[in-house]
Parts: sequence; C-alpha cells; structure tokens
Amino acid sequence: MTVANRRRGADRRIKHETVQVERRGGLDRRLIVESATAQIHAVLELLTELADQGALRDDSRRLLDTAMLRLRFALERMEPE
Repeated sequence: MTVANRRRGADRRIKHETVQVERRGGLDRRLIVESATAQIHAVLELLTELADQGALRDDSRRLLDTAMLRLRFALERMEPE
C-alpha cells in the first residue's frame, strides 16, 4: 500500500470523544507560582554560595552572575506586588 492509497481511506480522526477537563482554580495557580518562587529562591541561594566560594574562573563567574541576574529578574516578575 502506498502513501497515496492510505490517504484515500476513511478519516479515522473523526471520532468525537468527550474529554473531562480539570480546570485549575485561582488558589491552585497561586500555589504553583508560590512553589516556583520558592524553588527560584532556593536556586539563588545555592548559586550565591557557589559564587562566594571563589572556586570559579573569571569567565565562569561572569556566566554565573548573568544567570543569577536573569533568575532574579524572573523572580521579581513572578512575585505579587
């Protein structure tokens, strides 16, 4: 059977099945954001410890500083005012 022959057959995608969708409430969304915020805070603490140890070369330290700056920016945007 060639590709062209298979395309002429009945369309099997026409099945209509009801799917139950669970919508998240506002509290659930806030808990997820708070959890993400807590995770970013924990990562920043670990990265700060690494940076303070002085075991990195200058170029690696600059990359780490850039990553930490981006994380702090993301964290500021996530946290409620």
